[in-house]
Amino acid sequence: MTVHITCKTDRFNLSVVGAEFINECCFGEDFSKWLVDELSRMGAKADVICMEDYGWVNSAELGGITYLVSVGSSPAEDPDRPDFGEWHVLLERKRSLFEKLLGRNKEAPSDPLVGRILALMGSAGFLDVQVQA
Repeated sequence: MTVHITCKTDRFNLSVVGAEFINECCFGEDFSKWLVDELSRMGAKADVICMEDYGWVNSAELGGITYLVSVGSSPAEDPDRPDFGEWHVLLERKRSLFEKLLGRNKEAPSDPLVGRILALMGSAGFLDVQVQA
Protein backbone atom coordinates (compact mmCIF):
# COMPACT_ATOMS: atom_id res chain seq x y z
CA MET A 1 0.00 0.00 0.00
CA THR A 2 1.38 3.37 -1.00
CA VAL A 3 0.36 6.57 0.75
CA HIS A 4 -0.65 9.16 -1.86
CA ILE A 5 -0.61 12.85 -0.93
CA THR A 6 -1.98 15.42 -3.36
CA CYS A 7 -1.97 19.20 -3.40
CA LYS A 8 -2.42 22.05 -5.84
CA THR A 9 -0.05 24.96 -6.33
CA ASP A 10 1.60 27.14 -8.96
CA ARG A 11 4.84 27.42 -7.01
CA PHE A 12 6.78 24.95 -9.21
CA ASN A 13 7.49 24.58 -12.92
CA LEU A 14 4.81 22.81 -14.93
CA SER A 15 5.19 24.74 -18.17
CA VAL A 16 8.80 24.66 -19.39
CA VAL A 17 10.03 21.27 -20.60
CA GLY A 18 13.72 20.92 -19.76
CA ALA A 19 16.29 19.83 -22.34
CA GLU A 20 17.30 16.97 -20.02
CA PHE A 21 13.74 15.61 -19.60
CA ILE A 22 13.30 11.93 -20.46
CA ASN A 23 9.86 12.88 -21.80
CA GLU A 24 7.48 15.83 -21.51
CA CYS A 25 6.15 14.68 -18.10
CA CYS A 26 9.34 14.88 -16.02
CA PHE A 27 8.40 17.94 -14.00
CA GLY A 28 9.18 17.94 -10.31
CA GLU A 29 12.87 18.63 -9.81
CA ASP A 30 12.13 21.98 -8.13
CA PHE A 31 9.31 20.43 -6.07
CA SER A 32 11.62 17.57 -5.03
CA LYS A 33 14.42 19.94 -4.01
CA TRP A 34 11.97 22.02 -1.98
CA LEU A 35 10.50 18.93 -0.28
CA VAL A 36 13.91 17.43 0.52
CA ASP A 37 15.23 20.74 1.90
CA GLU A 38 12.15 21.25 4.07
CA LEU A 39 12.12 17.67 5.37
CA SER A 40 15.81 17.98 6.21
CA ARG A 41 15.09 21.16 8.18
CA MET A 42 12.43 19.21 10.10
CA GLY A 43 14.87 16.49 11.13
CA ALA A 44 14.43 13.90 8.39
CA LYS A 45 17.34 12.62 6.36
CA ALA A 46 16.30 13.24 2.74
CA ASP A 47 17.86 13.30 -0.72
CA VAL A 48 16.81 13.83 -4.32
CA ILE A 49 17.64 10.62 -6.20
CA CYS A 50 16.80 10.98 -9.89
CA MET A 51 14.40 11.82 -12.69
CA GLU A 52 11.96 9.12 -13.76
CA ASP A 53 9.64 9.01 -16.76
CA TYR A 54 6.74 10.35 -14.64
CA GLY A 55 8.59 12.86 -12.43
CA TRP A 56 11.23 12.51 -9.70
CA VAL A 57 12.25 10.01 -7.04
CA ASN A 58 13.60 10.95 -3.63
CA SER A 59 14.47 9.18 -0.41
CA ALA A 60 13.61 10.10 3.15
CA GLU A 61 14.38 8.56 6.51
CA LEU A 62 12.59 9.48 9.71
CA GLY A 63 12.54 7.60 13.00
CA GLY A 64 14.52 4.70 11.55
CA ILE A 65 12.04 4.19 8.71
CA THR A 66 13.25 4.67 5.13
CA TYR A 67 10.85 5.74 2.40
CA LEU A 68 10.92 6.05 -1.36
CA VAL A 69 9.23 9.39 -2.11
CA SER A 70 8.00 9.77 -5.68
CA VAL A 71 6.83 13.11 -7.06
CA GLY A 72 4.69 13.61 -10.14
CA SER A 73 2.28 16.21 -11.46
CA SER A 74 -0.85 16.88 -13.46
CA PRO A 75 -0.88 20.37 -14.98
CA ALA A 76 -4.23 22.17 -14.92
CA GLU A 77 -3.50 23.45 -18.44
CA ASP A 78 -4.82 26.92 -17.61
CA PRO A 79 -3.22 29.42 -20.03
CA ASP A 80 -3.52 32.16 -17.40
CA ARG A 81 -1.67 30.03 -14.80
CA PRO A 82 0.75 27.80 -16.74
CA ASP A 83 2.45 26.42 -13.61
CA PHE A 84 -0.75 25.64 -11.71
CA GLY A 85 -1.58 21.99 -11.26
CA GLU A 86 -1.92 19.03 -8.97
CA TRP A 87 1.16 17.47 -7.40
CA HIS A 88 1.33 13.85 -6.30
CA VAL A 89 3.67 12.64 -3.56
CA LEU A 90 3.75 8.86 -3.17
CA LEU A 91 5.37 7.32 -0.09
CA GLU A 92 6.46 3.72 0.06
CA ARG A 93 8.29 2.24 3.05
CA LYS A 94 11.42 0.22 2.47
CA ARG A 95 10.49 -3.30 3.62
CA SER A 96 12.23 -6.65 3.51
CA LEU A 97 10.87 -9.45 1.37
CA PHE A 98 9.84 -11.21 4.57
CA GLU A 99 7.86 -8.14 5.71
CA LYS A 100 6.17 -7.88 2.32
CA LEU A 101 5.22 -11.56 2.27
CA LEU A 102 3.77 -11.36 5.78
CA GLY A 103 2.12 -7.97 5.20
CA ARG A 104 4.11 -6.29 7.98
CA ASN A 105 5.51 -2.78 8.40
CA LYS A 106 3.20 -1.20 5.83
CA GLU A 107 3.10 2.54 5.34
CA ALA A 108 0.00 4.29 6.62
CA PRO A 109 -1.50 7.78 6.62
CA SER A 110 -0.57 7.95 10.32
CA ASP A 111 3.19 7.64 9.59
CA PRO A 112 5.17 10.57 11.05
CA LEU A 113 6.63 11.43 7.62
CA VAL A 114 3.12 11.84 6.22
CA GLY A 115 2.33 14.29 9.02
CA ARG A 116 5.46 16.30 8.30
CA ILE A 117 4.72 16.51 4.59
CA LEU A 118 1.15 17.61 5.28
CA ALA A 119 2.42 20.29 7.68
CA LEU A 120 4.90 21.53 5.05
CA MET A 121 2.25 21.74 2.36
CA GLY A 122 -0.14 23.51 4.70
CA SER A 123 2.42 26.08 5.84
CA ALA A 124 3.43 26.72 2.22
CA GLY A 125 -0.17 27.58 1.36
CA PHE A 126 -0.80 24.72 -1.05
CA LEU A 127 -4.44 24.12 -1.93
CA ASP A 128 -6.60 20.98 -1.62
CA VAL A 129 -4.04 18.99 0.37
CA GLN A 130 -5.33 15.41 0.71
CA VAL A 131 -4.09 11.97 1.76
CA GLN A 132 -5.19 8.74 0.15
CA ALA A 133 -4.08 5.31 1.26
